[in-house]
Amino acid sequence: MRRVLALALAAVVTAGAAGASTIQLNVGKGWTQGENTYSNGAETVEVSGWQYNGWTNHLTSNTSWTASWGGAYGGVGVCSYKTASWCNYDQHTVDGWYGNDMALIDFGDTVVRLTSITFSYADYDDRFDVLAFGNGIGSSATDYQWDIETGGGGVTTVALSGLDTGSVFGIGAFHKKSEFKIQAIHYSVVPLPAAGWLLVAGLGGLVALKRRKTA
Repeated sequence: MRRVLALALAAVVTAGAAGASTIQLNVGKGWTQGENTYSNGAETVEVSGWQYNGWTNHLTSNTSWTASWGGAYGGVGVCSYKTASWCNYDQHTVDGWYGNDMALIDFGDTVVRLTSITFSYADYDDRFDVLAFGNGIGSSATDYQWDIETGGGGVTTVALSGLDTGSVFGIGAFHKKSEFKIQAIHYSVVPLPAAGWLLVAGLGGLVALKRRKTA
């Protein structure tokens, strides 16, 4: 029983102390209207291309294409044309030139806190929007932050704070002058809820009861 209690406590503490993790998106994957998958071995995300309305926080279309490129200046881009062949005429970045591109990042059943985003192809006049969709895609975002500056410098990491936790996030460009690739996402898995501590407390009670009966 002591071993069971120790293992349960260790699991709860480990979950509560989960540190930041990163999933790299600068992996070569071709254009698709479906999802491209990326993983760090612990968590996996599916990334798809969308358009969105920057005034109402709604996703408006999932007919966009998404692809990614490897290397130091690689990352995810979105094309808002109806056919892949037309993507040669669009920017290979997430941009606001046509259709307000958004890359939708889906963690599946895992709820996380998005802590920062690494961009490539970032200029000093580039801004991005980030939306949180709770545990799925609703009619509109459950939380959002607008017009965050990338800071320029080609490759740059921008910290986020105060954004709701969730399992689905959108990273998009609304302004026409904004264009960038999403190179990596940094996040922390939401700790085990209070039920985990109740489990430990219950096991502790069983240990105490067993000792009392032994005495």
